[in-house]
Amino acid sequence: MPDNQSTPIDIGRIKRVDRPGEVALPGDSAEPLGQAAAGMLRHLVFVLDREDRLESGTGDWLEELRGDGTAVTASVRAAVLRAVHMATDSINFRILEELAQSEGVTRATLAGRIGLAELSVSERVGDLVSAGLAVKVSEANQITGTAAGVALTEWVHSAVAAGTRTFTDGLA
Repeated sequence: MPDNQSTPIDIGRIKRVDRPGEVALPGDSAEPLGQAAAGMLRHLVFVLDREDRLESGTGDWLEELRGDGTAVTASVRAAVLRAVHMATDSINFRILEELAQSEGVTRATLAGRIGLAELSVSERVGDLVSAGLAVKVSEANQITGTAAGVALTEWVHSAVAAGTRTFTDGLA
């Protein structure tokens, strides 16, 4: 075989959805992830709009955003990628796994399960909350995963299981 060619590898088929460039993730994980990104952006927009109006702003920036579909899509894409990036950190992913397996845990319990100091866990949970992957319920002193956090952990587990099967079959 010439040096400039490689052995083709079958990476499987991805189910396409209605819009070009978009793919469906296993277990409908795309929907909750997109909704979490939209929710976080909506919250940020309302905070920024309130600050703008308190500072004698016009609110024109919000009207411009509403009319700019490209900017809206780019913002949502950035928020989704941020959430995925946040989840792919090995410690953050471990936190998401713990949250996906429970209906809510305290920071101290989570710190014990992860093996980190509570302050470190608190910082990481704050990041996951800001990405829409976890929720802190202060009144109950609980941290819980969101549908997006659970969907991402399920997606990774599915990908690992598929990869393990394929790799094991390739070793036979």
